[in-house]
Amino acid sequence: MLRLDGIRKAYGARIALADVTLEVAAGEAVLLVGRNGAGKTTLLRIATGFLDADAGTATIDGLSVASARTRAQARLGYLPEHAPAPAELTVREHLTTRARLKGRAGDAVATAMRAAAIEEVASQRIGTLSKGFRQRVGLADALLGDPPLLVLDEPTSGMDPIQTRELRTQLIDAAKQRAVLVSSHAVADLEAMAVRVAVLREGSLVACDTPRALCEQTKVERLDDAVMKLLEPAA
Repeated sequence: MLRLDGIRKAYGARIALADVTLEVAAGEAVLLVGRNGAGKTTLLRIATGFLDADAGTATIDGLSVASARTRAQARLGYLPEHAPAPAELTVREHLTTRARLKGRAGDAVATAMRAAAIEEVASQRIGTLSKGFRQRVGLADALLGDPPLLVLDEPTSGMDPIQTRELRTQLIDAAKQRAVLVSSHAVADLEAMAVRVAVLREGSLVACDTPRALCEQTKVERLDDAVMKLLEPAA
């Protein structure tokens, strides 16, 4: 569904991404982890067509993100870390507007609100919501039209433990029918949804395997400890 092949990106002399290759298949969720500045957000923006790579290719369902951007983006739902939403609109008004822009009709808004568990705040203005609920509005936006690929950047930001657990359940359900790529620092909270964990260190993908395999590789019992070991600077 999503394939990134040899992705390179530099900002001046700083190499943000160095030949990153990663694939996310339909029916699986991949958790992307790394320190701040490792290149996670840059990779997601290239994967979703909101930033051009210097080299390499990105495809969504076989469509080139570079040469067939509009058609490729129509196949994905994207939640950036700071999802914009007009504070003066209600949740339902905002999602209805977004559905029209995406060419979605029928019960797409109601379905997305139900999937993101925000029906109870549908009539509230977005500016009155907590950060956690605003993130869930962004998730509903990403889910509009039931896209086959879901890309989320720090979706648990601002969420309390109960909301994080609910999101994890939603993502497990979402991955049954689509490909899901999630970038997050919340390794322990999201481990249960991850078929594989991709570890990005200083712009390079240093590991991508099942949680169990990464623990065995680093000789630890917990995934967050395995990630910490893999993120240690290279000798």
